[in-house]
Amino acid sequence: MQGTVKTISEALALEAIYKNVKMGVDGIINLLPYVRESNLRSAMTLQLDGYEKYAAIARASLEGEGAVVKDALGERLVAKMGAAWRGMLGITRTELAKTLIEGSNACITEMTFLLNHMEKGKGEGARLARELILFEAQNVEALKKYL
Repeated sequence: MQGTVKTISEALALEAIYKNVKMGVDGIINLLPYVRESNLRSAMTLQLDGYEKYAAIARASLEGEGAVVKDALGERLVAKMGAAWRGMLGITRTELAKTLIEGSNACITEMTFLLNHMEKGKGEGARLARELILFEAQNVEALKKYL
């Protein structure tokens, strides 16, 4: 079955990037209080720093184009509730690493989709998407030892 391929504009790509990295920020911030192992906390903090860096770049690019950046409060609440639920259930190191890896893989998939459907495949959105793919692949590798 053939269908038409939707082309994604630079602004929509930047919005998707911003949304993805903000979900990562929110998820890690909400999970960190439940992590006792210092090496895993360090890995998560490095991941958090990267997400915050990419969020700032995407936000600045969007604002530079005159867009109003909206934070997803509903998604933030869901992330907080999910983290609290996992914490109450006593999530193991392995389960936590698996959850973080799944989030990184979801971001890789979303960024690959964006690259395949962007108008030009160039520009700040494409550059950030490519960087995020590499960043998330590094995160996955760093977290594998906790499985």
